[in-house]
Amino acid sequence: MDASSRFNVYSVRVTYISLAAAICIEEGLIRLHDPLNDYFPGIQGEATVQHLLTRSTGLKWTDGMAEVVAPPGTVLEGKRPDLVAAVIQQATGQTVREILHERLINPTGWTHTGWMGAAAENLVCDVSPLGYSTIRLGADDGTDRNLFVNARELADWGNLHVNAGMKDGKRILPEKVIRQVTTPVHRSGQPSFGYFWWLKEGQSRHPQDELGATLQDGSFQIFGASGCACLVIPEYRAVAVRLFNSLYEGYDYLADIRGFGDEVMRGLRKGEC
Repeated sequence: MDASSRFNVYSVRVTYISLAAAICIEEGLIRLHDPLNDYFPGIQGEATVQHLLTRSTGLKWTDGMAEVVAPPGTVLEGKRPDLVAAVIQQATGQTVREILHERLINPTGWTHTGWMGAAAENLVCDVSPLGYSTIRLGADDGTDRNLFVNARELADWGNLHVNAGMKDGKRILPEKVIRQVTTPVHRSGQPSFGYFWWLKEGQSRHPQDELGATLQDGSFQIFGASGCACLVIPEYRAVAVRLFNSLYEGYDYLADIRGFGDEVMRGLRKGEC
C-alpha cells in the first residue's frame, strides 16, 4: 500500500453525485424545486429534487415503488444517490461520470478518482466478517457503490470546497455551485443538511448526527460504510480525510465518526498554542 492506493469510499461518493446535480441546477438543466414525479411518473406527494438531495422526500421505496410515509421535509431518511443520478441522466442525457469527468476530474488532473468496473493493482480490498477480502466493482457510470479514490485526491476534493471551486489558482467550478451544496436547508426538528453533506450549526444534536461536538460552526462532513470520511472545517481552512477498508459491523459508528471530528479539532487547537 502506498500513496497511489485507492479505497472504495462508499457513501462519500454521494457528495460527488450531488455536486453533479448542483452543476446541472446552476446551468439550468434541472430546477431545484422540480417535482420528483416529473422524473418518476406515478410518484405521489409533493417531494422535489431538493428534498431528494437533503434526504427528506418522505417516500419509502420498495421494489421500485414509492410510498408516501411522511410530508416532505419532516423526516430524515436514507441517501438515494441512485435516484439523483437518474434525475441527472433524464434531464441531461449524460451520466454522472460524464458530467464529473468533463467539469471536474479532467480539469483538476485527477487520475486516482473514478468509478471502477474492473480490478486494478492499486485498488484496496475490503475486509469483512466473511473471513476473506472482497472488492466491490460495478458500473462505471456513477450509479454504483464503487467510487475509488486515493488519500491525496480525497483531500483535494475537500480542499476544492474550502477554496470555493478553485484549485491552484485556477477556477474549476463556479463558486455558486460549491455554495449550493454546502448551504444548509433548515427544517423544524431536522438536522442541517447541504446536498448530502452533514453541516454543523450550533449545539443542537440529532440522534443520528455524525459530526463531532467540538467542530466549528460551518464545518461539514461525509462518511462511508468502510470508515472513510472527508471533513471540511472552513474556519481553519482545513480538510481531514481518512481511508479505511473495514466492513465489520457491531461497533458504535456514530461514536467513532464523531470522535474523528473531535480529534481533528484537538489537533487544530493544539497547533494554535
